[in-house]
Amino acid sequence: LDDGLAAIQQLLDPGAGTVTLAFQLSFGNWLIPEVVRSFHQQHPGVEFRLEQSRDALGSSLVAQGAVDLEITARRPRNPAVRWDRLFSQRLELAVPPGHRLAGAATADLAEVADDDFILLTSSWELRQLTDQLCAAAGVTPHVVFEGDDLPTLGSLVAAGLGVAILPQIPGATGSRAKRVALTDPSATREIGLASSAERRLLPAAALFRDHVLGRRETLLPAG
Repeated sequence: LDDGLAAIQQLLDPGAGTVTLAFQLSFGNWLIPEVVRSFHQQHPGVEFRLEQSRDALGSSLVAQGAVDLEITARRPRNPAVRWDRLFSQRLELAVPPGHRLAGAATADLAEVADDDFILLTSSWELRQLTDQLCAAAGVTPHVVFEGDDLPTLGSLVAAGLGVAILPQIPGATGSRAKRVALTDPSATREIGLASSAERRLLPAAALFRDHVLGRRETLLPAG
């Protein structure tokens, strides 16, 4: 009954509803604050309930009905989930300070074929993309560590334990790892907004969805 009354209130006043939004932690220090801030400038009365997700393979939080929307690097395979592309995120080679490529602007994977690699575990879609990039470059990575946390991978690279393939994160701080743009074909991943293809969004969530889609390619700063 409470949920029904809340839905009716949103229909009467879309600017006073609640949006449930899931996102990967790697978006938490730049993308999510920006889209929420810019949306709040237009709709200050809308509240947000945020949930953590990740791009590891599995069922979508949207498909489960747990959230209204999800910003994700995993394109859902469930036909009940709608996926709208937002932008392409460049993949970069992270190398330790003092590495022979630390001062380079660009590199290809063949140049680190003999290096140790620090990678995400196999359940992550980014790991699958990494494996595909390595195979296309003729590189069989010697893996010294597998983990589930991108900042940890970057810190281990900074400590000199190996190299890693990481997504571009604007304004990234907290790691001394050096980032080098990859020139390998397909060294990007697609970021999108997932929503239900079967359930109608309540007005506040629909307003936020339109706001995010309206910004699309401007969401990823250059550089």
